Amino acid sequence: MTFGVKQIAILLLALVFLFETWVWGSMVAAARVVAAFIPWTRFQIWARGVVNGLPAIVAVLLFGVPLIVSEFGAFISVVLMATGHLLIGSTMYIALKIVGVSLIPVIFDITRDKLMTLPWFVFLYEQFERLHAMAKRFVAPYRVAAVGLLRRVRDTARAIWARFYAETEDAG
Repeated sequence: MTFGVKQIAILLLALVFLFETWVWGSMVAAARVVAAFIPWTRFQIWARGVVNGLPAIVAVLLFGVPLIVSEFGAFISVVLMATGHLLIGSTMYIALKIVGVSLIPVIFDITRDKLMTLPWFVFLYEQFERLHAMAKRFVAPYRVAAVGLLRRVRDTARAIWARFYAETEDAG
């Protein structure tokens, strides 16, 4: 199987996209675990009630502003790194990503019902879901190959370890 520059670029973009969505899902799951220790459910019900009682633009602002700040800030941090301010840029990037992947899923979870009343948001959400499914389909054969390779490496390492252990038992 030969890879062209275009296929490698698409694969890398798909992997980055899937990694970000995996992190997003993991943060939502982690937030739910943390929420089990605090009165999150009560807060979530209250917050959803408040958001659902307000105009849809409020939900857009609650979800959109942190998202835009996070993404625009990430762009600024990359510019800082590219212009020689590596420590400041990388620290800013990491901080924005931590805030983005921990705060934005929680806000989305609260504002989702209200956001889904907006046809343009539903359209964008469906496009995002289609892109996610497409990226998963594109990466699937590479994932299967990588898992197979890791299994072969694991099996080889186990065989080497077993031979080494057997030899040390015979010598001892």
